[in-house]
Amino acid sequence: MSNDRVKDFDLPELAVHLQPHGAVMIDRKSMFYFRLSGRGAQLAFLLSKNKNLHKTARIWEIMKKEEMSAEQLKEELSAHPFTEAWTEGLLDQPLHVSGSLDSYLPISCTLQLTNACNLSCSFCYASSGKPYPQELSSEQWILVMQKLAAHGVADITLTGGEAKLIKGFKELVVAASSLFTNVNVFSNGLNWRDDEVELLSYLGNVSVQISIDGMDDTHDQLRGRKGGFKESMNTIKKLSEANIPVIVAMTINESNADEVSDVVEQCANAGAFIFRAGKTLSVGRATEGYKALDIDFEEMVQMQLREARHKWGDCLNIIDWEHEESSFTTDFCTPGYLAWYIRADGYVTPCQLEDLPLGHILEDSMADIGSPARLLQLKCEAKNCKCIGKIELSEPDLPFQKEVKAGIQE
Repeated sequence: MSNDRVKDFDLPELAVHLQPHGAVMIDRKSMFYFRLSGRGAQLAFLLSKNKNLHKTARIWEIMKKEEMSAEQLKEELSAHPFTEAWTEGLLDQPLHVSGSLDSYLPISCTLQLTNACNLSCSFCYASSGKPYPQELSSEQWILVMQKLAAHGVADITLTGGEAKLIKGFKELVVAASSLFTNVNVFSNGLNWRDDEVELLSYLGNVSVQISIDGMDDTHDQLRGRKGGFKESMNTIKKLSEANIPVIVAMTINESNADEVSDVVEQCANAGAFIFRAGKTLSVGRATEGYKALDIDFEEMVQMQLREARHKWGDCLNIIDWEHEESSFTTDFCTPGYLAWYIRADGYVTPCQLEDLPLGHILEDSMADIGSPARLLQLKCEAKNCKCIGKIELSEPDLPFQKEVKAGIQE
């Protein structure tokens, strides 16, 4: 990768995403975000427009009749690493504005392109295998992507079933790459052709997550396919050699909890970029036969991750299991409010675990799907999504309202 491309990749793509209760500052590349007060959002708009601390401070003094020097403004911005970076010229690029003050529109969406799958994993949350009746076609999915992009979505995950089984997969991944900042493809790693790997290498903003759930025999048994481990590991190597970032996801249960270290080593040797361990949840096909891990197994996994980070941390980003669910999130971010899951039949839910829909992506407007009333109702009625029930929104603190709270909230 050339130095110019590295520099361009490192530059943030900043946006202010408006919501009924406030605003969120996002880097659309890393998807790191935090909440802004109304005051903070106004300052972001001014700095983006004027690119000058002294001028921005003076505009604020004239507008608010409030004493403000460049030094005071810089001190206020230093309250958060992201806003402190504004003083270093990172707002030289235009500031994207997205979202709505009336509805909760997403910044990230997962598209279940099909429920069809070439495996029958014993713990599949979606019980994938057969397509749903009336699944969206590839042409309809492109309409969905255009609709999402027009409303400010920056980050898209293409999943299944097995995402690659949809007719027109290559056209869909090219469309996604063209419309969104980040595209992630979830796959079991089987049947990847050389032309598909080459295509993704040219697109440049597509990563692939592949599931590896133990060493040879364990993985193959859990996923019901002999030889699946070797084929999926070979796919990881091919993608990595083509400079396509690969995330490896391992779903942990009692049958594979003692193999985490060995799997991490295999992934590091294959050139994977990130390793993430998740827990088997008692939903879908895992409703029977799987239980929550005992504390002994939890500690075993955590110990292996610590040791693996010591051995392989220089070449592989190993996500800390204890903080996996809270990475890049806060109490104001729950499924449904900043992220949507769109099923293969077009129905929108807050996450892949929840069956209750917010609406249909092609039949309902984005504003209706994300309406506060619908989200409140689903929050009260959700059966499987635990996160949405925990949300507690503060009083509205919106940009440019007459009375705003002072300071930038983290």
